[in-house]
Amino acid sequence: MYREFFQLDDHPFRLTADARYFFMGDGHARASAYLHYLLQTADGIGVITGAPGVGKTMVLEHVLAEQPEAFQVARLQQTQLDDAEFLLAVCLQFGIEAAAGNKARLHAALRQFFESEHYAGRRTVLVVDEAQALCPAVLEEIRQLAGLECHGRKLLQIVLCGQPELVSALERPESSALAQRIRLHAHIPPLGDEEVPRYIDHRLRIAGCRACVEFAESLLPAIQACTGGVPRRLNTLCDMLLTAACVRNTRHVDEACLDAAVAKLGWAPLHGLPAAPETALLPAPQAEPPTFQPRLIVYRHGRAVKGYLLDRPRLLIGRHPDLDIVLRSPQASRTHAQIVRIDGAWYLQDLDSKNGTLVNRRVVTWHRLAHGDHVRIANHVLVYHDREPEYTRRRLAERSPACLTG
Repeated sequence: MYREFFQLDDHPFRLTADARYFFMGDGHARASAYLHYLLQTADGIGVITGAPGVGKTMVLEHVLAEQPEAFQVARLQQTQLDDAEFLLAVCLQFGIEAAAGNKARLHAALRQFFESEHYAGRRTVLVVDEAQALCPAVLEEIRQLAGLECHGRKLLQIVLCGQPELVSALERPESSALAQRIRLHAHIPPLGDEEVPRYIDHRLRIAGCRACVEFAESLLPAIQACTGGVPRRLNTLCDMLLTAACVRNTRHVDEACLDAAVAKLGWAPLHGLPAAPETALLPAPQAEPPTFQPRLIVYRHGRAVKGYLLDRPRLLIGRHPDLDIVLRSPQASRTHAQIVRIDGAWYLQDLDSKNGTLVNRRVVTWHRLAHGDHVRIANHVLVYHDREPEYTRRRLAERSPACLTG
């Protein structure tokens, strides 16, 4: 009812998973990077956990949409199944005709399908939603499917997505063999205090808001308290806030609107949301730091302006002054890209930037950095170095005693 009043092109706070409204929070960006890496290596099982409504499905859809067409993806959302029903459901999702009730034939049909896709140059990915509800017998079937290989290559990539209880299920003694196959585990936390106003602004902007609605800054702590930073709850509350403002014939969302919205929803302040596990099921593997610390040298108009050591597992790039690598250009997005260290290598990921990210003049969304790569963002060029430049080594050798240089 408020769309016409605020002159919006769309309803900004729908509960449906619309890729246009995907907001890359800190936890979403980290999980997205891990998933990209997992699908690139095609080795092991990936686990994504988070409270209901934090955006696990949106992250999965975002990453899968960026994969090449050679990916064959199946999604399984009904998880309260026994082992035979699970195998049959997987066959149906991949479009495989198989006889129900015979596990041996179901296994044979699946292996034949995976091998045919492998020889055709296509990758198969199985995503299991609400995986915390899987019974031990089904987890064992997943372990067996994850172990299928052909000429040393995995035939099936599996991603388990569920609530934090999934970690407890995988840590049971009977699941130890499955846990050993887990390559990466990413937990998506709720949005933080600084991310909530950015989330609201993002949704309104995508819906066509042109300074047509204003949220009082004093409301933000109360909104955070009522929603816990969970995007789904934020959508529900903000939708009701705009409805309340419309009824009051005001474009300013204030405390009165909040009181009316919370009363209508029957909500109380939300506390105690599950946080990231203190000990991750399997944190991103990290190699020992190299002798030479990799770095980025930032150039503008052909002149070096600043250098940054890659001395943390993750660095954010963009024009916002609080980011790790700040690019002062209106053409750079607020949070433009990120660099993540996984398995000892550095990966660059574009974070849905407005003007894109180029590596060596090629537009990329995900790229493993190599020595000498030129990353162009707006009117800046970032050059990646993972070893000492040759001229520096020569100068050091010239200054060293002959007995040391050989």
